[in-house]
Amino acid sequence: MTDFVDQFPGPRITLNGKPFLYFGGTAYLGLQHDPDFHELYIQNIRRYGTHYGASRKSNLRMKIFDTAEQMLSKKIGADSALTLSSGYLVGQLLATYFHTPGFSPFYAPGCHAALFQTEQAPFTSYQDLALALKEHLSRNTDSIPVIFFDTLESKEAYFPDFEALKKLPLDRCILVADDSHGFGILGERGMGAYARLSEFAPRALLVCFSLGKAIGIPAGAVIGSKNLVEALKRTVFFGAASPASPAGLATLTQAWELLLNKRKNLIANVEHFLSGISNKNPFWFTPGIPAFSYQDPGLTAFLKEQSIIVTHFHYPNEEAEPTSRIVITAAHEIHEIDKLTQSINAYFAL
Repeated sequence: MTDFVDQFPGPRITLNGKPFLYFGGTAYLGLQHDPDFHELYIQNIRRYGTHYGASRKSNLRMKIFDTAEQMLSKKIGADSALTLSSGYLVGQLLATYFHTPGFSPFYAPGCHAALFQTEQAPFTSYQDLALALKEHLSRNTDSIPVIFFDTLESKEAYFPDFEALKKLPLDRCILVADDSHGFGILGERGMGAYARLSEFAPRALLVCFSLGKAIGIPAGAVIGSKNLVEALKRTVFFGAASPASPAGLATLTQAWELLLNKRKNLIANVEHFLSGISNKNPFWFTPGIPAFSYQDPGLTAFLKEQSIIVTHFHYPNEEAEPTSRIVITAAHEIHEIDKLTQSINAYFAL
């Protein structure tokens, strides 16, 4: 069943006049509800406007784009960065760029739809991917393999160990990683998977991510090799695509300490949630990520009876299996998490 709200769905929502707790979505750091973050954003909207629709290649350019991109690359430890208006758009930029002569795309299990340009199916296992790469490299020296993968979606290769990647010939491949659900949360100071993936020494590394999840601004970014990032900036796609919101990027550059404090709150909330659950076996989760997946529609229905809404819908389309997930955010209060864990424990005690 689909429910509708007329304001941003924070930790507390109202449906048909009745209050509910909401443990879903992707606003992991709770910034969309933070008054200090709001004030920064409003100040930057007054300075930069609500949107900037001109090309990044225009003869008159806003400095904030370069400022934000330089800050991102420096904090993450990458050579270079670029931004666009969404994580999906940067994924499509990468897919378009690497679906050209000289490159051969290979899609790992769990790869997000944003990185696809055709109906090409991802490999069902990393073993099959490794065999395909070996065959390609044995007979084709002119086309560079490009491995697209998600840093969290596959049980075979997720942050921080990425075990399955160790069996791939990464020194001969370009690695393109989608870190949308990790950036802002995982890694040292929330800088995501880039530093860890660099240790695998691929031929080249690009990491893309949405800034609209943990960070709460409408933008997406790509970081990595300076040569590749600059090549992406020279494409027709980049020149014609909508830039990120300059007000959002300005807020990103000014709110870094706030982000780090919210991350500490989130870590504490997740630890409290985990300590309150009697049985963790029904849930699949990555340590450090505040999303807890499960396959039990009965739990979703039971929680709703307790006035708790969680994520439960068919994703990415109606033909897909339902996505069921409990999401803890930095904006949740301890007593709200207690109600959630007590309800979960009661359900599994039935």
